[in-house]
Amino acid sequence: MSLTLGDAFNRRKKLGADLQTWIQRLTQAGTEKRSFRTQSIAGDDAFEPEPGTDKTTKRHYTIDECKTRIDEILAEDRALALRISLTNQQARATVEDLDGEALELTVPELLVYKNDLIPKLEQAARAVPTRRDGVNVIERDDERVMFREIKKLERKKESFQGDLKIEEMEVLGYDVLEVTDYGVPVRSAWNTIDRIQDFAQRVKQAINEANKTELVEL
Repeated sequence: MSLTLGDAFNRRKKLGADLQTWIQRLTQAGTEKRSFRTQSIAGDDAFEPEPGTDKTTKRHYTIDECKTRIDEILAEDRALALRISLTNQQARATVEDLDGEALELTVPELLVYKNDLIPKLEQAARAVPTRRDGVNVIERDDERVMFREIKKLERKKESFQGDLKIEEMEVLGYDVLEVTDYGVPVRSAWNTIDRIQDFAQRVKQAINEANKTELVEL
């Protein structure tokens, strides 16, 4: 029966689980145990179990059975790993990159894009400063906008007219912060992130397509 790359990956996962099961069985294959309670450890009735206390634990597999099965699993896993490696170099899929160009990539190359390059591209895109909205722009050109943030400095002033106490706020001045904002428009930043995520989806689809390639024979 022919296997695809996807079948081989799933089979190796199953072999990995089987290996752990047989290793656990191997750890339990070295002993059989019997436990009981007795009234005497010497004389004619030495080591006679009291009724209802005799318990025996039997091993289900011998050491050799476990070792043989482990060797079989490892041999199959090694062969599959080699076939996967050889097939990976031959299996190719075409994917459209961020610039709209068609790339023909092997599975390892696609995995580099999926697991390394695309996450870094998205991280960098999310780090791009975005332009502040809702500010009082005083100057603008193609690269930047300038705006002011103004904070009024006040203090409470009290005075009296006869018995009447009068409170009013006295303006002491203004703290002014002038900001030159080089950030990109928010919508532009979002569009870039969307394009990267669309590219990531295309790469995943290309990997799924490449995984349909039949495994090479040794």
